[in-house]
Amino acid sequence: MVNFLLTLLLFSQTYRTIQIDGNLSDWTQEELVIPDSPTDCAVTGNEIFGIYLTWDANYLYIGASYKLQNKALLVVLDRGTGKGVHDINNLDWYPRNFQFFGMNADILIALWNADLGTGGVREITGEVVNNTIKTRPFPGVMIQNRATPGDSGGLEVAIPFNQLYPEGFPKGATIKAVALIAGSDHEGGIESAPDNPWIRPYQASSVRKITRILLDANNDSMPDEGVYPKDVAEIVYTEEKTLKLTKFDLSQRAARIGETINITVSVTDYSNLDIAIYDEKGSLKKRFASFNANPDEEYTFTWDLKDLTGNFVNQGTYIIVVKAGESVREKKAVLVYR
Repeated sequence: MVNFLLTLLLFSQTYRTIQIDGNLSDWTQEELVIPDSPTDCAVTGNEIFGIYLTWDANYLYIGASYKLQNKALLVVLDRGTGKGVHDINNLDWYPRNFQFFGMNADILIALWNADLGTGGVREITGEVVNNTIKTRPFPGVMIQNRATPGDSGGLEVAIPFNQLYPEGFPKGATIKAVALIAGSDHEGGIESAPDNPWIRPYQASSVRKITRILLDANNDSMPDEGVYPKDVAEIVYTEEKTLKLTKFDLSQRAARIGETINITVSVTDYSNLDIAIYDEKGSLKKRFASFNANPDEEYTFTWDLKDLTGNFVNQGTYIIVVKAGESVREKKAVLVYR
């Protein structure tokens, strides 16, 4: 009996390979990094039972135990490289009304109604085209699903480390993760793991509780061998703050063609920042791409007095508008002359 238990514990340590077939029977409780109540979803036929995670030298493995009925499952990851976005409501693939605090939505695993034919794994690039955030299929992944609509089942994914970290495995690497169930495009959530009481079905849903998993505790730029994933996983909570601009400064309020205007901004909480410049008639002349802003960090943008086509703007008054999140908006006027 003792030998059996010892074998089971060793079997639960990292550096073992998961067979990607959608069958979760080869996962253990030591790899259950996000446990969840089996009865806490208010909408019948939908539930997140738990998220499993482990790794070997070459792959990060993720298993999702869930049930879906006419809803979407999203497993959102942040690999810690500074990429991704805080708000996924304008994605070109599975856009949902979630805002993330304390993590970037960097990699998205998603499917609708337990049908993998409508889902997959994508990287959120952060590139904005026509107010839509671009995603692209994540290379080299293996993914299988065994759930059917309204019944419990499993989803398994293997992500190669050489694609997850193409510039090399980072020292002290961590993965942040959260699982969500949501409605159709641009709707909010009905369930999350870890639990987030701020999610709403038809409103903007804040995700402030996430799970952080430490992949490289000894800082040797390699995924750790022989650890129990549950032991290196912890729930992280980002305290809610009133979102506002703490700085919106202009280097000058009047500039001659050929000069530049520096725009410096900072915010109190995690948010997407959008900076746009309009003429007096309200026509858009310049936009700086939306990007993730962290609390209390300063960001500076330089306007060279050129418009979207690369030509200098005409002499006149222009309005610089800074938008943070969905509701914070401030503007200042500048004069451009020749």
